[in-house]
Amino acid sequence: MKRSRKVVSVPISAIKVLNSRNRNRARLKELVRSIGTLGLKRPITLSKRGGAYDLACGEGRVEAFTALKQADIPAILTEASVEDCILMSLIENIARRRHRPIELVSEIGRLAKQYTAADIAAQLDLSPDHVRGITYLLKHGEESLVSAVERGIVPPTLAVEIAKAKTPKLQGVLLEAYVNERHTSHQIAKMRKLVEQRHRGAMKAQYADEQINSAALVRAYKQETSRQQLVSRKADLAQGRLTFIVNALKKLLSERMFASLLRQESLDKLPLPVLRRISLAGES
Repeated sequence: MKRSRKVVSVPISAIKVLNSRNRNRARLKELVRSIGTLGLKRPITLSKRGGAYDLACGEGRVEAFTALKQADIPAILTEASVEDCILMSLIENIARRRHRPIELVSEIGRLAKQYTAADIAAQLDLSPDHVRGITYLLKHGEESLVSAVERGIVPPTLAVEIAKAKTPKLQGVLLEAYVNERHTSHQIAKMRKLVEQRHRGAMKAQYADEQINSAALVRAYKQETSRQQLVSRKADLAQGRLTFIVNALKKLLSERMFASLLRQESLDKLPLPVLRRISLAGES
């Protein structure tokens, strides 16, 4: 898309509005009054198409000039497709006002039918993850979670993790857990996986009959996290001990008297895994 910064005067009658919207009449009157008094502060944006012009940005300004009985309007010309002009028009409308979440969700859903998440994110100054989250929820028909996002209860990325839960019951519990303690998306994902793993495992019958609630879920998550941390610490300790033993054995084997003693006791043939460990220790 190429845009010239040169301002030209274009006949209003030659302008085609591609994405017309209903406008607040009070705001239009205010715009007419402002332009009539101070003049046009920002030219509209057009893309020339044959002998006419497609409007990309500035429908309100065109309406104001028409109300002021003006035949021409200052414009900046850009080389853009019809689709890009429509997108620019939508983006301008979004950027002009502070959107409530419900409005932003609606706009993203409409744009997602034609544009990628990266394109929408760049134009709306949002993160691609935010846009992908909204489109995922809309695509999978998660009306309740979309409503939660619209009301600002949960961010879209976290709502996606909740939407991946296999039952509405678990979705509700995860949502409650977030609202009560503000867990991260990563933590919510781990809680969901924890429940699903237990349902698939040997304790399936117990958990299938269990009345799961947010407090029990958070408690189980914390217990599992503590268990994993303990396992990690034990693994680190074992690794440290193994490294010490391998290095000590390597040093002892380098002593001729010790090697001779091993041969006398018929202990000079070490297991292959031990030899590999010693070899790797030597390389490091």
